Amino acid sequence: MNKNQQEKTLYIALEQSILVNSPYVTIGDISTIFCKDKTIDTRVRQLPVTHMPDTMRAQQVVTVMKLIEIINQEFNNLTIETIGNSETIVYYDSGRKKGFMPQKAKVFLLMLIAFFGTAFSIMSYNQDSGTLGLLEGLYILFTGNNTRELTPTFALGLASYCSGLAIGMIIFFNHGINKKFGDDPTPLQVQMRLYEQDVNKCIVIDSTRNNKTLDVN
Repeated sequence: MNKNQQEKTLYIALEQSILVNSPYVTIGDISTIFCKDKTIDTRVRQLPVTHMPDTMRAQQVVTVMKLIEIINQEFNNLTIETIGNSETIVYYDSGRKKGFMPQKAKVFLLMLIAFFGTAFSIMSYNQDSGTLGLLEGLYILFTGNNTRELTPTFALGLASYCSGLAIGMIIFFNHGINKKFGDDPTPLQVQMRLYEQDVNKCIVIDSTRNNKTLDVN
């Protein structure tokens, strides 16, 4: 490949999904573009792809073949090299706020639901696994006291178990109150990314089956 051919080669890469805030979507908004010819590079980035509906949120699956078709309508002798995914999901968020509940109130409500839901789940697990009976057995084993009354020593054992459970969850999920211990992603972040990938795959399949994908004619 000579120098002139290299300058006429356009590289285009698609992510699995992309978020845009403008309803007027261009190629540069949803893909990574590189061309040595900066004039071509700039013009390709400005080519329109689609116009999102006038709603707060929307999504559209766009294939790389559609982008190639749009580029070929503008440039005849341009070599296009694709990298990465064959399609991308364009998520549109207008940024307009809707609803009567302030954001802080929503966060507080979500925290309450998560707190009581987690507490109920832990209590259900302790009840099913007989944790209280196990703690009573350990208390009798180490103290020799066969009473079932809530003595200060037994209460200290229960408090230690509850504290250890909370500390263990914080360490496992790699999050403190306002601090993350280490640079590695937490188990929760990993699961959220896997869930996001599964959702994206489902959206792509459903869009293809319903003929809603923005593809070549």
